[in-house]
Amino acid sequence: MHRRALLSSAAALSLAGLSGCLADARRTASGRIRADTGHSKLHPADEQYVNGSFPDDADFRGWLFADPPDDQTDVFTDRAMQGEYSNDLLWAEGDSFALLFEVRMSREDAAFYNVAQSPSWTGWRDAELPIRRSPPSDLEPFDADTLVCTHLSKFDVARGAAPTNATLRVFERDDESGTTHGSDSESVVATHRVGRWSDR
Repeated sequence: MHRRALLSSAAALSLAGLSGCLADARRTASGRIRADTGHSKLHPADEQYVNGSFPDDADFRGWLFADPPDDQTDVFTDRAMQGEYSNDLLWAEGDSFALLFEVRMSREDAAFYNVAQSPSWTGWRDAELPIRRSPPSDLEPFDADTLVCTHLSKFDVARGAAPTNATLRVFERDDESGTTHGSDSESVVATHRVGRWSDR
C-alpha cells in the first residue's frame, strides 16, 4: 500500500513537472499571452446573445476561437449581430485568439465578468485566463429575475499560437477598495474550463 502511494505521488509530480516544462517551452516559443480588448454585457436571460443553451447542470458556458467562424450567425443571435458583437470574432486570426463565455445568475447575484491581468501558459496548448467578477453599480436597469453576462475578449500571442483549452479562474473585485482578490487559491470564487468552439 505504501509503495502504491509513493508511485502515485511520483506520477503526479512527474505530470506537474512535464506541464511546467511545456508551459516554459511555449512561453519561449511564442512569448506571453497579452489581453488586448474585451467587453461584457449584462442582460436578461431571455434576451439571448449566443446560440444554443446552457448545460442542464451548469450556469456557465464558454469557448475559444483560434480562427473566425465561417459564419458568425452560427455563434450569435440576430440581437447580438445588430449590436456591438457584430464582426468581433473576426479578431480571432493570425496572432490572436478570442474568448467568448456566458454566466447565468439570479438578479441578486448580478455581476460583470471581465478579463483580469496576467494570463499565462500552463502547458503547450493550455492556458490560464484570470477573470474578474464585479457587481454592477446599479441594479435598477436590470428588470429580470435571471440575468446573463455575455463576455467576448481578444488575446494576442506571437507566431499564431493559440490555446486549445483554457482554465478561467474567477476572482471577486471589491469595488469599495478597488482591490481584486485572487492572489491565492482560497480567494478564487469559481473555476471553469473552456475548449474550442469547433470541438464542442
